Amino acid sequence: MKNNAASLDRPGARVALSLGVVVALTAGACAPGETRAPQVGDPAPPFTALTLDDGSSFSSEDLLGAPYLLNVWATWCGPCRQEMPELQQLHDAYSGQGFRVVGVSVDSRSDGPLIEEFAAEVGVEFPLYHQPSQEIMDAYFLVGLPSSFLVDAEGTIARKWPGQFHPMAEDVQADVAALLKP
Repeated sequence: MKNNAASLDRPGARVALSLGVVVALTAGACAPGETRAPQVGDPAPPFTALTLDDGSSFSSEDLLGAPYLLNVWATWCGPCRQEMPELQQLHDAYSGQGFRVVGVSVDSRSDGPLIEEFAAEVGVEFPLYHQPSQEIMDAYFLVGLPSSFLVDAEGTIARKWPGQFHPMAEDVQADVAALLKP
């Protein structure tokens, strides 16, 4: 019987063993049924959240039938706070055509009043919802905030922005306008 420890001392044996382990782990990570972050062209993951006024449940299914921009944010997130006025401008510019901007805050359960206070301070009039469980973070594989997703009327992701972006940029407005065309 050969000594396995001695065989690992041969040149390249440890590299080959390490490479084999990496290949095995990678193959296991890509097994059928594994999930991944939603990409452009994928269905937007469904979510539920709470309304700020009475805490009733809201479902993303209620958004189907018209394009919308989903913004996941929190009051403690500086970049989230900075992009809110432009999100409101985008909402104002296209809501008359059926487009909606929807914000889902992942602040703590007790922060509902803080979210409302922030919205009033900034002048946010588009719908804001609260999901203190942060399940939306898992569903969309988010590792940071803010994150935004442009979704068409059928519920397919048309574009996504991990991190802060400029909602009133020309390319964003062109994408929104394209989704609003009959």
